[in-house]
Amino acid sequence: MLKVAVTGGAGAGKTVVCDCLRRLGAHVISLDELAREAVQPDSPVLEAIVDHFGNGILETDGTLDRRKLRGIITRDAQGRKVVERLTHPEILKLFEERVASIESRHEDAIVVVEVPLLIELGMQDQFDLVILVEAGSDQQESRLVARDGSSAAEAQALMGIQMAAEEKRPHADFIVHNRATLEELGAVVKEIYTKIAKGA
Repeated sequence: MLKVAVTGGAGAGKTVVCDCLRRLGAHVISLDELAREAVQPDSPVLEAIVDHFGNGILETDGTLDRRKLRGIITRDAQGRKVVERLTHPEILKLFEERVASIESRHEDAIVVVEVPLLIELGMQDQFDLVILVEAGSDQQESRLVARDGSSAAEAQALMGIQMAAEEKRPHADFIVHNRATLEELGAVVKEIYTKIAKGA
């Protein structure tokens, strides 16, 4: 089994790259999706978050208000550390379970994992290869506004707490510049996947 991390700044296009890799045959795991699973209603992780931040962190239906949480982690460094301490162990447990499940069924699988904070968390050594996705800051901002309903200020705040792309590049085996059309992006990703598959 080969484990490949896909990372990059918020709104860079990591999910689009992962979707391309899935269509090419890779098994894809998204840590963002696992993060949502970790904070399902009645989960111990969500209860711990509510204990710390109060019921105001919840939507009326009892689910986590992710926009409020995003506001906390972009404005409050201590609050961000609390969220990481409460959520990361469960996310990593779910991640290990997914990887083990794939490996048990597909020994020679290429497993692609979307890890937004790969370098920031020092997780790059857990993977065989790293793909870094980059985009212009204007593109990232407009994508975040469209995707999350964020304001421009919220999008800029989220981008501001993340490591700059130039600091991530030394850790990357492949760099995808997501500034062109989807067709052109798909061609670049296919070329990378072909190289990875040959190496595997």
